[in-house]
Amino acid sequence: MPTASRVRPPADAETLAAAHRAGRLVPPLWPLAASVAVNPFLGQADEPLATAAARLRRAAGIAGTMPRGWYAARLGAGEINDADLGAALAAAPMVAQDLSVAAITAAAMHDRPTPKALPTVADLAVAASGTDWPGVVAERIGHWAASYFDEGQALWKAPEGWSAYGSWRSSAVHDLTPEIVGLKGFAALVARLPDSAEDAVVSAVQRLGLPAAALDAYFHRLLTTLGGWGQLARHRVWEAELSGGSDSALTDLLAIRLAWETALIARYAPDIGTAWQDAITAFAEPVVPTRDDLIDAVLQDASERAAQRQLGAALAQPSPARPPARAALQAAFCIDVRSEVFRRALEGLDPGIETLGFAGFFGLRVAHRRFASDVTELRLPVLLTPTLTTCAGGHAPATFRRAGTLRLAARARRAWGRFRLAAVSSFAFIEATGPIYVGKLLRDGLGLAGKAMPSDPAPKVEPALDPAGRTAAAEGILRAMSLTGGFARLVVIAGHGSNVVNNPHASALNCGACGGYSGDVNARLLAALLNDPKVRAGLEGRGIAIPADTLFIAALHDTVTDSVTLYGADRPSPDHAADIARARRWLAAAGGLARAERALRLPRANGAASVPGRA
Repeated sequence: MPTASRVRPPADAETLAAAHRAGRLVPPLWPLAASVAVNPFLGQADEPLATAAARLRRAAGIAGTMPRGWYAARLGAGEINDADLGAALAAAPMVAQDLSVAAITAAAMHDRPTPKALPTVADLAVAASGTDWPGVVAERIGHWAASYFDEGQALWKAPEGWSAYGSWRSSAVHDLTPEIVGLKGFAALVARLPDSAEDAVVSAVQRLGLPAAALDAYFHRLLTTLGGWGQLARHRVWEAELSGGSDSALTDLLAIRLAWETALIARYAPDIGTAWQDAITAFAEPVVPTRDDLIDAVLQDASERAAQRQLGAALAQPSPARPPARAALQAAFCIDVRSEVFRRALEGLDPGIETLGFAGFFGLRVAHRRFASDVTELRLPVLLTPTLTTCAGGHAPATFRRAGTLRLAARARRAWGRFRLAAVSSFAFIEATGPIYVGKLLRDGLGLAGKAMPSDPAPKVEPALDPAGRTAAAEGILRAMSLTGGFARLVVIAGHGSNVVNNPHASALNCGACGGYSGDVNARLLAALLNDPKVRAGLEGRGIAIPADTLFIAALHDTVTDSVTLYGADRPSPDHAADIARARRWLAAAGGLARAERALRLPRANGAASVPGRA
């Protein structure tokens, strides 16, 4: 969140610095198109768990650990023992003097107090007015934000080129909802706000009477009340800074939320003035963990130590002896937990099958464009920046002509879709053509038509790396995988993805290491790299000798249906036809076993055969 370039008074500069710090406490949220798991404690990564829990309780009214009953059940079952509790207590960075293993065990049997966030002006105004002002504020900001942050789903999108703050002001001055529910003069107040979001933040702090000590906690509290839009804005800041830029969206949202606070305090000050002063005092107090926070932190640490102890005991068991002969098949999967069931099933089919685990982007930091698409997909961990640019099929003349034809067809479909959904034509369209779609609705709703996994042409690196660069990349990846010898005749490089219909969270089912996309592109790139004769010659000089009869073949593991697609056409090898056919049989059998195991945990699943239809 950048500050303005002009010189500001020290008090104003401190206010904006507090806004910047509060924004860092919010974890980024990736959009649905490329959703990945994010550490919810990212903003508190430099704090002990007890302190982070105290901060999140004040800011959002949420607990930082599991309910006490969860720990009590594990204590009762013996999964967590006194030794785990003692070690956690001894390692705790802060503890109350009267805490002991016995005291913590006793505390685990009783529920902790319900977390409660510090009140905002909107919270206090509820009692004074009988109106759910936090709900109204969240709904009106969300209504505008859905249009402003839209990435192609909205029918009516906010105008381009506006800052978030400027866009909201242009909308809010015409929004009659606040006036209707009781906030008279809101539109006029918005019209009088400063033109700059930063000036609006400074002005609001003065009007609310906030001291410097209260700013960090109060700003953090406001950013948690936006229904996730603050996290999405934090993602925009994250993305901009990753490439050396900046973004003001988070400051803008804070200014917008503060505008509501100033309007509400102006309306209800006589009724909530004393309560608001008490709230300011609470916001100004330092974040100090309570005794319950300290107990919960020790319980959480003890549960993790117990899990580590149990895992260590399992790993210490002697592994089954492997035959000294060459492996019949090696398969590298993503270390995502959704691949583990399949790996166990595959290894159990034959003692000659070996599986490996590695991050699903396979060490290739790729910015990729699908076939006939101009959209760049970052298929790499979100903490990293891409180093390779790839395109499905490359720019060969025939491929380029086919892509151009498909691109025109896609544009025609999008135009037709916009016409069907447009405000001026949607009702007439349904009246005229609705019955035509009955068959399609039934087919899609009942899952009668399957949906194929993506099958773009093989990806090409553009511009191509030189032989030395390709060899260095291959060596680094193989050493990181601990795959430097003992190669089988067939080595499968399996990325993973998902095949679902009508699921807005589809990207969350894909590969997190690939930025919420499927791992097919990275797997195909790595297989092509390791099949390159020049790369193999270079690797031999670096101590990694890949046998001439070893073939790397890319695959895509659909973690919804547990089916596996092999990309054998990327590099045809008649000499390996029998190996590939056997691998297909093994993979199909492993898929059936994996589905059967997962069906036991899926509600209403009736055996392995019912799993694919659940997509």
